Amino acid sequence: MPTSSFHCPNGHDQLFSYKGLHPLHFGRYGCVPNSEANIMHQLNELRIAKEQINLMILTHAHIDHFGSAARLKEILNVPVLAHRLDEPYFRTGQPDTTTMKPTKPIWNLLRKNLINKKTLPVSIDIVMKADQVYSLYPWGVDGVVIHTPGHTKGSLSIILENGEAIIMDMMASGILLCGIMLRSRVKHTPFHDDFKALRDSFTKVLSYPGDRYYLGHGGPVNRKKVIEYSERLS
Repeated sequence: MPTSSFHCPNGHDQLFSYKGLHPLHFGRYGCVPNSEANIMHQLNELRIAKEQINLMILTHAHIDHFGSAARLKEILNVPVLAHRLDEPYFRTGQPDTTTMKPTKPIWNLLRKNLINKKTLPVSIDIVMKADQVYSLYPWGVDGVVIHTPGHTKGSLSIILENGEAIIMDMMASGILLCGIMLRSRVKHTPFHDDFKALRDSFTKVLSYPGDRYYLGHGGPVNRKKVIEYSERLS
């Protein structure tokens, strides 16, 4: 059976696991604090034994993306990968609020609600540096992890050789925070740190072939929609 790799990126809407080469959608729980029981329940429903999971990737240091990471690491007994620039926030359990710059005035309310939240600290076993490209081949997945700053300074994306990619909060789609409807309608996420860095990251992502992009909020979307959104940043 192919080795699986576990991806624990997100909160309100999306959580993914790789079984072989295909991302599996976990749904509504994501990785907010205290969601580990729900995540393990969904793993069981998907017939994924915890022994099949061998790596957890934290895509960025916002609390809805790593809130249950410490407890999941303990339950699953797996190493955790993250980027050096976001690693200090994982180590303290304090989310990176410096990058939570609202893309619309309404998101100031969400920021006020999140700014003082903390979670359990999680140690990072594999620390990506600078613009390192990390191969997932040793973990049984044909793909790489790349550094895609802009949402946070240490944001990561996963590019698979089957034409799929997980780009998380580089963009969003649909209506409401979770993108529950009209998922082909692209939009900003509530927060971005640096739009210039984000534009450069889209150039990097689009340099890889692909036509199915999984998001943290909404999606998945096709390549045309990713290009459409990236052109708004120009």
